[in-house]
Amino acid sequence: MGLDATVRCDCFEKGLMRPCPVDIADIYVDGDGYLASRTLDEASRALDFRRFLARYERLEEEIDEWARNGCSHESGELCSERVGNIAACAHFKSLVKEVGGEEEFPYLSKLLPYSNGGIYPVEKALKTLEELNRFIDVVSNVNEWVLCDMETEEEVWSCTTHASFVWMLSYDSRIGMAGDRVFFAQAGKPVVETTHFKQIPIGHPDNQGCQPMRIVCLDTGAETYSFDSIGPDGSKKIEREFYVASKKAPFLFEGKYWMAERIKNLLIASIQSGNPIRWC
Repeated sequence: MGLDATVRCDCFEKGLMRPCPVDIADIYVDGDGYLASRTLDEASRALDFRRFLARYERLEEEIDEWARNGCSHESGELCSERVGNIAACAHFKSLVKEVGGEEEFPYLSKLLPYSNGGIYPVEKALKTLEELNRFIDVVSNVNEWVLCDMETEEEVWSCTTHASFVWMLSYDSRIGMAGDRVFFAQAGKPVVETTHFKQIPIGHPDNQGCQPMRIVCLDTGAETYSFDSIGPDGSKKIEREFYVASKKAPFLFEGKYWMAERIKNLLIASIQSGNPIRWC
């Protein structure tokens, strides 16, 4: 599962399409940015599905084929991008929130949809692009904090500066990272924060396989509890030592935040064509 997006080319608006199966005046751009037929729309409202197919199925296929291949652009699209999977989209939103949120980036904060489908209006594209360029400059210097297994140096969790994430959750406790610190929050007790700690198995695994752990903070001397092993995922639930390390944001590759670059391509195409971004 993930988020894809396209921007339709402007060949229809410029009259550069190949001959249409119906009078070109019958074609219009619908609310989702697709080319549609008034004849087909009216017929679908007037007829049930069986009679509609009997009379208009072939014409519908011809119009769909024309809309996809009626100009020199593949599928009639000026730009098509795989924006990212669910986790990547959530991470993008969290980064925007971390570096200023809606107050600093009012357009960018509302850019990505919460589900597939719909459009992003072209009227917002230029302002959003300006914010995106500024956002990219900021996050390129964001530091990332990583929780590592002391013995294997395997990365268990990660968190950017000033962000806060819950990684483990039970009915009475929350465990996660807040910036450069791991936190253990139990109902009715003070939150324990640490950058260097050890987990020690206690008791027995429950019927869901969770193994309780005593948590000893090696940096502060505090002790607390975890309802299960901290990680790494899939590893044996044994005594382990963990520490928090700092490194350059790992979402950068070759110095670029590629998800943001893909969004930039869509915004530029939207501005160039005058058409909205379509989420799909």
